[in-house]
Amino acid sequence: MLYMLARLIEQKGGRAYYAGGYVRDLLSGINPSGIQDKDIEIFGISCSEFIHLLEPYAEARVVGKVYPLVKLRGYPEWDFTFPLRPDLSLREACRRRDFTINAMLIDVLSGELFDFFQGQEDLGKKVIRQTTSRVIAEDPLRAYRACRLAAQLGFSIEEQTIQAIGQADLGAVAAERIYEELRRLLLSDHPAIGLRYMEESGLLTQVHPELYALVDCEQSPKNHPEGSVWEHTLLVVEQASRRKDLSRDAEVFMLAALLHDIAKPLVTRQEKDKVTAYGHDTRGGPLAYRFLEQLRAPRRTAEAVADLVREHMHPVLLYKQREQITDKAIRRLVSRIDVSELLLLAEADYCGRTLKRDFTPIKEWLTDYINRLDLSLEGGFPPVVQGRDLMAMGIPPGKDYARLLDYAYEWQLQGCSREEILRRLEELIVR
Repeated sequence: MLYMLARLIEQKGGRAYYAGGYVRDLLSGINPSGIQDKDIEIFGISCSEFIHLLEPYAEARVVGKVYPLVKLRGYPEWDFTFPLRPDLSLREACRRRDFTINAMLIDVLSGELFDFFQGQEDLGKKVIRQTTSRVIAEDPLRAYRACRLAAQLGFSIEEQTIQAIGQADLGAVAAERIYEELRRLLLSDHPAIGLRYMEESGLLTQVHPELYALVDCEQSPKNHPEGSVWEHTLLVVEQASRRKDLSRDAEVFMLAALLHDIAKPLVTRQEKDKVTAYGHDTRGGPLAYRFLEQLRAPRRTAEAVADLVREHMHPVLLYKQREQITDKAIRRLVSRIDVSELLLLAEADYCGRTLKRDFTPIKEWLTDYINRLDLSLEGGFPPVVQGRDLMAMGIPPGKDYARLLDYAYEWQLQGCSREEILRRLEELIVR
């Protein structure tokens, strides 16, 4: 189908070229089967001419007005784009792309490669380099994209490109676009590489000062020989990346790994011969939520991340106090959080340092305890007594409902059965 369309475009005086990331990945040997998104740039005919040409063959949909992109029904992996000007040369079109490894074209019909900026050479060297000295200034989001691409590919960023990243002004870039780049960076194979470049280039200072505050925040050398909170965070993100496929929501999990210690700069204290950060977990939940809210992240995502950040210390703390821990404390934990996700984060945190540590005893102890209470690791502890039960007992709806239901839930956390809770409520009402 695509080859046939390329022939039709040729007959109309145009030409179709594979472009962008598809060419980069094809030349790298990534996903050689070709089952992935394909960027196709069309030269020589306009978008409207292309739509008219498609009419007998496929239903087309145009996305975007300034930079129109054509999608075809039944071929969601194809994206057809057009140069900003119809008279634009191949070289000029490639010059306007962000990085050399993304600025190559392959003719759909002949298979000829067009590489005006040594992209194939940079691909072999695993280097991200801007096509010209102005491309990042022209679109500041490309500064963030370079770091994300380094995380995605495991590549290094060329020195002059790092300098251009540091000079980019992202102040006018929409927050949701920055969030999308951060999300993709964290879900990449090498997120710590991208985060490190954000620090090195100065991007972290400009866009995420809350994270930059971690860079100089010291920790106890005994527990954190790796150094600052930022160094620890990078190691935790690395550990989390290895486990993200085990998570039911990798986006939430990776964001929680990044933000789990966001409150440490606020609470870190030097006490005689040790460094403490008491309460950073509980203080961190609201800070993580605000961080994501400012980036216009989905509300449910921000709430889920904040919950994990708030609870991330609990598995280790409960294990340390396991001789004194009550069933009620475990039920409370299960009522608040998905413990399976919490254990993944706690393990990444526990192992995210230069010390070699084994999280297995903690995980096994808490998992066994929860199973012994016949609870679910996935969380959730719904009340067994509800308002309708109070109505059945002859209690009219009113201000006492909330108080009575609180009593009922507290007894449930203590391990009382539904029958025992209803009996206690009756006795309480009689009194």
